[in-house]
Amino acid sequence: MRALTYTLFLIVCSGSVASADFDVVGGTSTEVPVPFWNDCFWAITSSTDMAFPFSLDAEYPCLVSGLQVAAHHYEYMSGSSAEFSIHVDDGGVPGAEVLSFFTDDIDTRQRAVTMAVADPVLLAPSVQYWIVGSTEQSQVNWNLGDMAFGTAAYKPGADDWVMLEDTNVSAFALIGEAVPEPASLLLMLVGGGVLLRRR
Repeated sequence: MRALTYTLFLIVCSGSVASADFDVVGGTSTEVPVPFWNDCFWAITSSTDMAFPFSLDAEYPCLVSGLQVAAHHYEYMSGSSAEFSIHVDDGGVPGAEVLSFFTDDIDTRQRAVTMAVADPVLLAPSVQYWIVGSTEQSQVNWNLGDMAFGTAAYKPGADDWVMLEDTNVSAFALIGEAVPEPASLLLMLVGGGVLLRRR
């Protein structure tokens, strides 16, 4: 129980996250999660991962190419690197990984850290996914989102995921663009062709 209290250090307050081209349901968004409320975070450590469920509130699938998280580490603890990955839902817990981001740019400033991938992945709308934060270092402090409340989960070591309901959600933002379905795209192209002919 002592280890649990240490690895899941949380000060209950909130930060700031806005929304952009497509919304992310679950207390997150598609815009930069700005720094906020000093020392309000969930901690991820070498022995404990943190995870939050989300879904895309969009009409079309979204091609995700980047991720931003609000994070920092303590001066006296290593925590400059972390992995943040997107997983499909598997019975209410994180399942298979579909996309992974890595950063070694976390420092003692509480700020947004940006990560990108060379091969973007298409995520479906209205499907539940999970974002999972992990590190091999001492501790990364994943700041909270502004008035962002929902489900959180933590995984101590090789144990099963432990669920926390109606709690604070850490700030993250997906970077990408909505991709129209083939039929809709075809209609757009046909419409564009008609306009060109008229001109």
